[in-house]
Amino acid sequence: TEGRDLVQKEPTIQDDLRVQRTKKWLQQALFELTIEKGFATITVRDISDRAQVNRSTFYRHYLDKYDLLNQYLDDLQAQASEAASLADAHQPMPNKVPAGLLIIIKHIQQYADFYRIMLGKNGDQQFTHRFRQLTENRYRHLFANSEKNMSQDPPNEMRMDYIAHATVGAILWWLENGQPCTPEQLALWLGGLNLTSAGLK
Repeated sequence: TEGRDLVQKEPTIQDDLRVQRTKKWLQQALFELTIEKGFATITVRDISDRAQVNRSTFYRHYLDKYDLLNQYLDDLQAQASEAASLADAHQPMPNKVPAGLLIIIKHIQQYADFYRIMLGKNGDQQFTHRFRQLTENRYRHLFANSEKNMSQDPPNEMRMDYIAHATVGAILWWLENGQPCTPEQLALWLGGLNLTSAGLK
């Protein structure tokens, strides 16, 4: 009996689905509370109460609300990278909608109020910095795989920082002006502008 007690049960598909569902509830609670009262004032108790889970359940998955945000952005980046890879997007095409960027913009559209707050002037600087890194990582990959002889004037790191800041600015403009174009059109425009700034167009 003692030996059986020491054997850990392998996680099942139902266990995995339960974890995914719990994380989704916690993420949704964070989004709702950010819109209602601002990210800075939210506590783990607030998030747990809204998601209707115990705080011990929250801490089973996240260290704090910042870790929740970071893991959420990691998941978003993974989705965008997978879409870009499937579309063979490592070869930039000026007239093609960037698949990875489109995934991100459609996600932003789904949670527009949350992103309008978090990326705005009263938003969370750490979140904005992590969001910029999504763009920087993408263009670091493009630079590494480009067959062009890249000029170092300006340096690539400066190009990436410029593109990352401009991307956040363009997305915030889109949100604050009532999304005046479709996600596909924004992705096409933004992708073209970014490729030009990167010297890849």
